[in-house]
Amino acid sequence: MNWRGIKILFLLGCLKVSLMDTTHAFPESDLVISIITNGSYSLLIKGETWLMNSPTFFNIDGRTFSTRDKTLILEEMTVTSGEDMLGKWQSTTFHYSGGRHVKVRIDAVIKTYYEPDLPFVIFSQKYLNGANGTKALDRAQVVGGFPGFNIESKKGTLGYLSFGGFMIGDTNKHIGSWNNNSFYIRDGLEGGPLVLFNQNADTLIISPFSQFMTSSVWHDGLYGGSVYWGIMGDVESVPPNFQYDTIVYYANGISKAFEGWGEVLRKWYNRDDAYVKSDLTINYLGYWTDNGAFYYYNTEKGVNYEQTILDVKAYTDQMGIPYRYFQYDSWFYYKGLAQGIKTWEARPDVFPDGFPFVSNKTLLPAAAHNRYWARDTTYAKQNGGMYNFLLEELKGLPLDEVFWRDLFTNATKWGLILYEQDWLNVEFRGVPSLLNNVHMGRQWLMLMGAGAKATNIRIQYCMANPRHALQALEIPVVTQARVSDDYGPGADQWRIGISSMFAHAIGLAPYKDTFWTTEYQSGNPYGINRHEPYAALNAAVSTLSTGPVGPSDKIGATDVTMLMRCCNKDGLILKPSRPLMAIDQQLIKAAFPSFSGVDGEVWTTFSEISGLKFGILLAADIKNTVPVVILPRDTGIFRVNVSVVTCSFF
Repeated sequence: MNWRGIKILFLLGCLKVSLMDTTHAFPESDLVISIITNGSYSLLIKGETWLMNSPTFFNIDGRTFSTRDKTLILEEMTVTSGEDMLGKWQSTTFHYSGGRHVKVRIDAVIKTYYEPDLPFVIFSQKYLNGANGTKALDRAQVVGGFPGFNIESKKGTLGYLSFGGFMIGDTNKHIGSWNNNSFYIRDGLEGGPLVLFNQNADTLIISPFSQFMTSSVWHDGLYGGSVYWGIMGDVESVPPNFQYDTIVYYANGISKAFEGWGEVLRKWYNRDDAYVKSDLTINYLGYWTDNGAFYYYNTEKGVNYEQTILDVKAYTDQMGIPYRYFQYDSWFYYKGLAQGIKTWEARPDVFPDGFPFVSNKTLLPAAAHNRYWARDTTYAKQNGGMYNFLLEELKGLPLDEVFWRDLFTNATKWGLILYEQDWLNVEFRGVPSLLNNVHMGRQWLMLMGAGAKATNIRIQYCMANPRHALQALEIPVVTQARVSDDYGPGADQWRIGISSMFAHAIGLAPYKDTFWTTEYQSGNPYGINRHEPYAALNAAVSTLSTGPVGPSDKIGATDVTMLMRCCNKDGLILKPSRPLMAIDQQLIKAAFPSFSGVDGEVWTTFSEISGLKFGILLAADIKNTVPVVILPRDTGIFRVNVSVVTCSFF
C-alpha cells in the first residue's frame, strides 16, 4: 500500500518500523507525527520534536480512567483509510475501554490526509456506547483528554499565543514562552485556539474541529504541566456515537497558518462569504449608540430618545454624512430579572410613538442590540407567553426555531436588518444546561441562525467566547463579531491586529466597535475628563478592519472631513480586500523579547485591483529605540520585495 501525505512513523517498543514512511509533499515539510503502538504519539517539525503526548484519560462512572495508571485499557490498535470532502485519508485508531459498571468503549483516532497532501492532523474521540458519570472536578477541565501534550521545550525555543476571554478570545489573550514555566494558557469555558511558533515562524495552530460549543481546552498544572482538548468539564454524560475532533495545523508563517487553518474549517463546514458580502452594515457607514457612544443611556437635554434620534438624523443630513443605518442599543427594551431581556420591544418612555414611527422618520434600517433572556421573560409559556423556554436560575433559553422566526419577523416591521446578540458569554455561563449537556449550546445558536436566515436578518456576535465564534462556521448569517472590548474615549481597544486574524480565518468580519471622531465632546456620560486623543487612529482601524464603521458623536461634534475619508458620498466604506492583521514579527517579538523584530503594533492589509496588490501598513505604539527594517516580504502580502510608496490618509 503506497501511503503519501504527512510523514507517519510507527514505533513498536524500541523498534522503528516505517509502515507508512514517505516524505511530506510541500517544500518546507515537515510536519511528522510519530505513533507508538502503546498509544503514545508526538509531533515533529522539520525533524525537531515540538510536542509529546500526555497520558490519555476519560472520566467514566465518576472515576478517571487513564493510561498513566493503566486503568484505561488499550484493547487494540487498527489502521484504516477512506475519503471525504477534504481528500483521501489514513487513520490510526486506539480502541480503549474503561468503566466500573459497564464496559465503556471509546476510540482515540489520529487521521491525516495524503491525497492531496494536507498539512494537518485530526484527533478524534468517539464514544461508541456513551458514558455516564463523566463530570470533572472543575468546569475548566475536560471530561476526557485526547489529544494531550506536555508543555516542555528548551527555554527560548517556542513561543505561544493563547486566545481567551470574550470578544472571541481577545480580552484575555496571552503571548509567552512555551516551556515548563508557562503559566498563562487560557483554558476552560473561555479558552480558545492555541498557537505555537518559533523564531523562524514555523507554526502550529491547535483548536477544536467539531462540537465547538461543547469542547474545551484544559491546562493541567499551574506551571508547565499538560494541555488537553476534550469535552467541557460540567458535562455529566456523553451519548452513544458522540464524536469530538481537534485539528493541529502546520505552516511556515503565523499569518499563513491562520489562513490555511481557516480555509480548512470553512471548507469542512461549507461556509462562504455570500452573507458577509451582502451585509449592509458591513458595507456602509452607520451611526451607533452602544457603550462608548455619546448617546449611550444619554439623551439630549430635556428630550427623550425618540427626539434625540430624530435630531441626530437631522444633523447628519445637514452635514452630508451618509449614514445608511442606525444602531439601537440596550436602552430601548424592557428588562427583567438580573437585567435580562423581559420583552424585546421599545418602551413607550423611549419611543412614545413607537419604533416603526422612528424608522419611518429616519428612513433608515436598524441594527438592534439584545442580551441574555431573563427568567421572567414574557415570551416563555411558563410566564404566560407562547413559546417553549428553558428557565434555569435567573436566565432563560428559547427552545424552538419558531420563536426566533417570530421575533425577527416582528422586528422587520421597524426595519431590523442586523441582530446584535450581546452578552453571549453571560448567557452561556448562566444556564446550567448549556454547560452540562453536549447538544444544548449548539442547538441554541443554530436555532437563532435558522430564524435569522428565514427572515433575511444578519447577526453580529458580541462578548463571544472563542467557542461561539467557531460555532458560527455552521451559521453563515453570523457575518461579524466584535474583536475587542467596549470602546471608551481614550482607551486602547483599537488594538485588533491579532484578534482579526482569528475572525478573518473563520469568515467573520472583525468589528472594532464605535468611536468618536473628535477629541472633546462636552456632556458625555463618561465624565468631564474623558476625551479621545486618537480619533484618527480609531477611524483608520475601523475603516481598514473590513467590519462595520460606526461612529457615535454628539450632535455638532463630528469631524466630517476626516470621517468622509472612510467612505464615498453614498456611505460605501472604502475597505481593503482583507482586514488589517498583525505581521509575524509582532507576535514573535512579543514571545521572544531578544528577537530583533518590531516591538509594537504593526499590521498589514492590501487592496487588490485588476490583479495588482496595493499594500497598506499601519504602525502604532512602536517601542523600539533603534530603527527596525520591515521588508515587503515580511508583511505577509508579498513573497518578494517590491517597490514601496509611503502615504498617509488620516
